[in-house]
Formats: sequence, C-alpha cells, structure tokens
Amino acid sequence: MSAIYQKKLRGMTARMTQFAEAIVKIQNYLNNQQGRGKKSYYNNSSYQRQSPRIQPLTEEGLAKRLGVSQETVREQRINLHPPLFVAWCKGKDRAGLGWEFNLETELYHPAS
Repeated sequence: MSAIYQKKLRGMTARMTQFAEAIVKIQNYLNNQQGRGKKSYYNNSSYQRQSPRIQPLTEEGLAKRLGVSQETVREQRINLHPPLFVAWCKGKDRAGLGWEFNLETELYHPAS
C-alpha cells in the first residue's frame, strides 16, 4: 500500500470518527431535549421514581435485544470505531440506547 494511500485512509478514518462522535452528541442532545419541558402531574417526591438501571449484557443478550445474530454484533464491534458502534446499536435498540463493549468485563454496557 502506498504511503499516499495510507495517509488518505488515515485522514478519512479520522473524519469518520469525528462525524460519528458528532452524531452521538446530537442524538444525546435531542434525547435530553425530549425530556425537558414536560411537567409531571405529581411533584411530590413520594411519586417520583428513578428509572431502573439497565444491566450490562452478554453478546448473546445484546444480540437478542437488537434483533440480530451474535456474529453480527461481534462483526460490527470489530469493524466499526467505538462511536460508530454506539450509533449502530442506537439504530437497532428498541429504546434507542447505544451500547459500548467493556474489554475488562467482556460485557456490553449502555453508553453514557
């Protein structure tokens, strides 16, 4: 592979990563905006509940949640940069959540 081609490829990869990060930021911003402005019928703290914390998933669990095969999850995680993988998961997840792979636990965690 020529040095010019490698340089162009690195530049394109860096721009794609920036683009993916921007998409994730925009999605997070829009998700946060949807929750604002809505007034709860109950302002009493006894009626306010915290949403349950979503637990990390195995590859099999994430595949079921996204409606794809384990192989597809693994391929996407390996082939996509982490921000693109999060965005891909958001597009597949019924709740619109992005997921990140934690190498230490070998589990998929909801993206923050």
